[in-house]
Amino acid sequence: MTNNDLESDFVTAIIQGAVAERQRRSDEHAALRASDAYVASIRQIDRYILDYGLGINMIEMMASRNPPFFDQLISLRIKPHFVQSMIAAAHMIKEGLHDPARREMRFLVEASVKALWLDQGSPPLRQDTDRDATVPPRTVAEKVAALDGLGRERFDEVVGSLRFGMLDETAGKQYRQTAKSLYGTLSTTTHVSSRNVERDFANFEKGKHFAFETIADINAIARLLRQVLDLALASHFEAFDHGLVGDLFEPHFAPDWSFLKMPLIAAVDRHFDYKHERRVRRGEVG
Repeated sequence: MTNNDLESDFVTAIIQGAVAERQRRSDEHAALRASDAYVASIRQIDRYILDYGLGINMIEMMASRNPPFFDQLISLRIKPHFVQSMIAAAHMIKEGLHDPARREMRFLVEASVKALWLDQGSPPLRQDTDRDATVPPRTVAEKVAALDGLGRERFDEVVGSLRFGMLDETAGKQYRQTAKSLYGTLSTTTHVSSRNVERDFANFEKGKHFAFETIADINAIARLLRQVLDLALASHFEAFDHGLVGDLFEPHFAPDWSFLKMPLIAAVDRHFDYKHERRVRRGEVG
C-alpha cells in the first residue's frame, strides 16, 4: 500500500466519522423536535403571533369606521411591514435561525416606536433647535418622508420625547426602558459586534451550532418575542384613537389573551377600568 493510499484512507476515515457524527446529532435533534416538550414550546410562539395578529387586526377593523384614519396614521399604513416581521421571526425561530429572528424583532421595535412618534405629532427632539419653525408631518405621505430623518442614533431621543395617553407614569417609564433595552440588545445581531461573535466562537468550541437549538433556547427567545410584541402592541394602541381602543378592550380581548398579563398591555387595559361594564362586574354600580 502506497503512502497516497494510506493518506486517502486516513482522510476518508475522518470524513466518514464527521458524517456519522453529524447524522447522530441530526437524529437526536429530530427526536427532540418531535418531543411533547419541544412541540409545546413551539406552540407558545404560534400563540404569541396569533394574539399579536388579533390585536393589530382589531385596530384596523375599528379604523375602518373612519376611513380618514388611513390617510393620517402611519401606524395603520405600515401594518404589512409589522406583519411580515412578525411572521418571519416566528418562522426563523422554528428553523433554529435565532439571530435572523432577532433582526426582525429589532425592526418591529424600531418601526412601531417611530410610527408612534410620528402619529403623536412628532414631539420635539433635543437636536431640533429650529423645530418651532417646522410644521409636523400630518399625512401618511409626509410621515413617510420624515422617516429618513430618524436615524439609528436618534432612537433614544424619539423614545424620550413620547407622550402617553393610556400608559400611566409608571408604565410610561417602563415603556421607555423596555424600548431602549430591546433596541440595544437586538441591535447587536443587526450589526457585527464582538459580543455576538465571541458568543458564537464559545458555542462552537462547546459543539453547539445553530439549528440545533434546545428547548431552553426556544423558551428564551419566546420570552424575548413576547416582550417585543408587548411593546409593539402598546405602541399601536397608543398611536390609535384611545376611545376606540377602549371599545376594543372591553368586549373583544378574552382573559386568556396572551398579552393581558404583559406589563405594557396590562397597563393599557387598566386605563379602562373606569368603564361602566367593569364597574358593574366589580360591584361598584348596580
